Amino acid sequence: MGGRTPAPITERKTRLDGTVAEYPCEGLIVEAGRRAVVRYVTERDRHLEGTDLMLRAGTLTIGHFWTDRPYNVYHWIEGGRTIAFYVNIAADTTIDTGAIAYTDLVVDVLLRPSGAIEVLDEEELPPDLDPRHRLAIAKALETCITEARRLIAEIERETRAALA
Repeated sequence: MGGRTPAPITERKTRLDGTVAEYPCEGLIVEAGRRAVVRYVTERDRHLEGTDLMLRAGTLTIGHFWTDRPYNVYHWIEGGRTIAFYVNIAADTTIDTGAIAYTDLVVDVLLRPSGAIEVLDEEELPPDLDPRHRLAIAKALETCITEARRLIAEIERETRAALA
């Protein structure tokens, strides 16, 4: 990794119901207040609900986070090959040297290397969702659907740079 030593960092996801999930990661690039790229290796097989995708134990996840975008992106790699890009629509992302925190806005987008795009979990949105969250979801979906190729190219480039 080019002489850099990955530092531990926690990914903290707050769901709309207020529950919190934390994931220990390795910080590859952390620019406090701006962006972060983290690494996580899947410990056990995990089926991605609502899809035919299985993340096998040992799958590498490179997470990309920004404070100025309404989403974060997980780049899933198995055996050196991209499996998929998972866009987690989010709000209120904060980044510091020890933690990345955000509010998970339920809706996710799966971008496949084939170009297929799957929008997931829209039916789970609460009817009383804050209008600013609805706007963030709409903006993120527009980016994922109309600019999928550009987003994928950016994530692939940033993943290569973080792992170099």
